[in-house]
Formats: sequence, structure tokens, C-alpha cells
Amino acid sequence: MFASKHYNVAPELLIAIARTETNLHIWAVNVQGKGYFPKNKEEALKIAKKAYNERKSFDIGIMQINVWWLKKYNISLETAIEPKNNIIIGAFILKNEILRHGFNWKAIASYHTPVHRNPMRGKYYASRVIKNLRGKK
Repeated sequence: MFASKHYNVAPELLIAIARTETNLHIWAVNVQGKGYFPKNKEEALKIAKKAYNERKSFDIGIMQINVWWLKKYNISLETAIEPKNNIIIGAFILKNEILRHGFNWKAIASYHTPVHRNPMRGKYYASRVIKNLRGKK
């Protein structure tokens, strides 16, 4: 897995995050807390573009990349929705959080929500990722 090697993040951890975020659904879109599981890229892009045009917060793809990151790094929806790119972007975000917090629950939590904003939510998210990493439901 290119993303894992390039960012020196265990592939198992990336898979655990993808499983936690979308249960490995490559076209998943979440708009302000409401999950959508389109059948194809075109449907996913339609949902994401509508949310973008309405200035709503949303996450796209298998790794659920938030629109905030896409704007910050000037990444198009079309680029970010592609599964390989989505995983690379997710690995990049996670690696930066690991560099910021160390390799601990705070880094994993901050992948989802900045830990300083909601530490309890972060701990819950990190515990779900760890359960998926260990293969537990």
C-alpha cells in the first residue's frame, strides 16, 4: 500500500480507520452527520457537490476526508473521491496528527475531530479504531 509506506503509517491502522469511518465503503459521504452510501462515484460526487455548494460540512470517501482539508490543500472533490487518493490523503492527515501528538490515542482521535475541541468524543473514536484494529466488533 503506497500511502502506508510513503507516510510510514501501518496499513492495518489505515484499514481500521476506514472500517471505523465507512465500514470500507469507498463512495461513502457524510453530510453534517447524515451518512450516505452511494452505489457509484457519480452519485457520491452529486451529494458532495450539493453539500459543498450549500457550504455544509461533509466527509467523502473510504477515509471520510472532511471538506476542510480539501479546501486547505486545494484538493478537488473529483481527486479526493478516488479511493487510492482518498487513502493517501487520509494517511497524510493521520501522519501529521501523529507528528503533532505522538503515536497515541490523541493522534487517532484528531484524525476525526481535533482533540482539543472534544476530548471525550476523541477518546470514543480512538477506542472504536483500536477495536477495529484488533478485529473486534
